[in-house]
Amino acid sequence: MESGSKVYRFSARKLQRIREKARKFSPLNVREGWQKSPISPMEIVKLFSKLRVKEGFELVAYIFRSDIGGNGVVWAVPEGCFPDVDECERLDDTLGTPKPHCAISPFSVVEMDGSPESYLQKSIFVRELLEFGAYWHGLSWTLHEIIDSKPPDLEWHEDVEDLSPKVVRGEKVKVEFFTLSEFLGRAVYKHEDVYEGEMFESDVSVVASGEGGYVL
Repeated sequence: MESGSKVYRFSARKLQRIREKARKFSPLNVREGWQKSPISPMEIVKLFSKLRVKEGFELVAYIFRSDIGGNGVVWAVPEGCFPDVDECERLDDTLGTPKPHCAISPFSVVEMDGSPESYLQKSIFVRELLEFGAYWHGLSWTLHEIIDSKPPDLEWHEDVEDLSPKVVRGEKVKVEFFTLSEFLGRAVYKHEDVYEGEMFESDVSVVASGEGGYVL
């Protein structure tokens, strides 16, 4: 830790409760292919008390469904701009993701209030938004649980004592938290986000693993 840095610790259980509420806004009963989301991702923003969307913008989403799962995409647009899928340009990716002509990255319009908790909230919010509308084989982050204590029967590859979600303020702001996932094997992951202003670079590493797990 940098000299002069200050550490702020937070509740893993509180973050999990926010995530559980966010899951209720995941649209499930929709037709195949791309379509406008019947649920607004602005509902997710409301769950994070330290974040807000810049005035004049709103977040909109499109979701995709197939017989093996689904995905989604969220865009920031000027308020009132939410065109149908056939009015959007398409990204050059596997699914032909729709993008309104008026759209920009949602993360460029979501602001923090500057408090230590707001950095942690944005780190979790970004991950929730990247998985908005995902379903079955489209899931990844949703299969993780934020933890603050060591699960049993795991081999630790790194000496970790404090698993609590934390924000470290020094020359830069760093967010650190740990998750447990049992998808394709039980493992604990360390997530580290280093902020430059409102944006961050992220690193994820496996710090413990063990037998068991499941597949979708």
